[in-house]
Amino acid sequence: MESYLNFKKIILYSFLLYGAVSMAQFSQKDKVVSQNRESRAEFGTSVAIKDNFAIVGASRESYAEGAAYIYTKDSQGNWSFTQRIAANDPNEGAEYGGGVKISDDFLVVAAGRADIESTVRAGALYIYDFQNNNWEFNTKLVASDMSGDAKLGMNPTSIDVQNETIIAGAPGEDSWTGSVYVFNRINGNWSETQKIMSPTPMVNDAFGIGVSISGDYLLIGAQGVNNSEGSAYLYIKNNDGVWEYDQTITASDSSNDSYFGSSVSVSENIMVIGSYGVNSEKGAAYVYEKNNQGIWEEVQILISNPSNDYVQFGWDTAILQDYIIIAAPHIYGNEKGEVYFYNKENTGLWVENQIIQGNDTESEDFYGWSIASNGSDLIVGSPREDHDINGGNPIDDAGSAYIFENPNILGGLTNLENYKNSIRYYPNPILNVLKINSSTKLISSIKLFTINGSLLIEKNGINNNLFNIDFSNYSNGFYLINVQFEDGTSTYEKLIKTNY
Repeated sequence: MESYLNFKKIILYSFLLYGAVSMAQFSQKDKVVSQNRESRAEFGTSVAIKDNFAIVGASRESYAEGAAYIYTKDSQGNWSFTQRIAANDPNEGAEYGGGVKISDDFLVVAAGRADIESTVRAGALYIYDFQNNNWEFNTKLVASDMSGDAKLGMNPTSIDVQNETIIAGAPGEDSWTGSVYVFNRINGNWSETQKIMSPTPMVNDAFGIGVSISGDYLLIGAQGVNNSEGSAYLYIKNNDGVWEYDQTITASDSSNDSYFGSSVSVSENIMVIGSYGVNSEKGAAYVYEKNNQGIWEEVQILISNPSNDYVQFGWDTAILQDYIIIAAPHIYGNEKGEVYFYNKENTGLWVENQIIQGNDTESEDFYGWSIASNGSDLIVGSPREDHDINGGNPIDDAGSAYIFENPNILGGLTNLENYKNSIRYYPNPILNVLKINSSTKLISSIKLFTINGSLLIEKNGINNNLFNIDFSNYSNGFYLINVQFEDGTSTYEKLIKTNY
């Protein structure tokens, strides 16, 4: 049992690591649109990407019932449509697809305005597992004390996942006082394990409009606090697995209608909090870092360049180790939306590296409404964009999403140790044979596990730079491989077996 638990810990730490190498810029790889393009579907309302899967929500498809579309990246890096999913109990106005997230072996789709029996707009979460080469419906989650207009998971920023945990904000609960629900998968079954309230709950706070989880940190935004100055609240998980309030975070230059906390991102030592309403909706993003004494300090305020009215910079945010990504969708502005990419210099200063735009976006496309990245890939939703993948056949607000790549940022579960070892696993996804190539160190042994930690293969005494594994008799799904090197170092990698 102890060795199994240690293995699980190693997997967790491996999953949280992102590595970075020499700086380069993102370039557009693909534009994706719905297979069922229709007016006002708003495909791109929400986006998520992890490993070789991407999902895009179309929250208003077929008069706001909503749907979500799944895309898969092949071994050449090309993205293709593989599956459409929708609620098995659709209702008008549910906005299924308003929020989406992908975890290690499941994905979650939020329908933040779904009616639950006679409770209107309570919201619901739909969970899907990857089985038999498809994402198959598992269960539907609702709040145990659901209430009308709570809107569980209502926005792309109101839901997050980590390992076997789902965090979902219900910012509309109790006249927009708001709350946050924690769901955990225990022995294969999902259940609500905690409800979190603001330490100082007030009507119109919208507590839970933004949520982010990383390790033992949970950051919750409440954009409506104090005349919409906004606040964020940090919670830390105790030894019993319960989230406890730690501190309240506010902007150093807070002002009314800033909406600080509308989007939040947290990692081990960094927080980024969006405040899209600052200064006539020019917007800003506030960066906090944890010092050597464990104190969180505001270190920098990021703004768009140029900073114009109605940019809404900070609408959505993401952290990738020493990189920050900020969305500025220019809602109803005169300019087209943007996504800003920052890197951290040796001086500790966050510096704008790139402004990322789609190749055919226009004003009022809402490009940047939702963003997600696995490191080397970035996906950006543009729910009011009208054109197909070739820039033609306009349909009003059909929506689209843009996928960019930056191969010099190691993404997914490829961590910095992998880069230092110059080890390659290909193809991944795997069709039949996995090839392992370590260019700088001899491989001494390998272990292959199921996603649950059961040992499938153990091979010692390899003493070679190359090794192949035949996957032809293994079922489709997720696997983990541990590679040991001659110098005693090792690395883990997540693998996917598929038919395409």
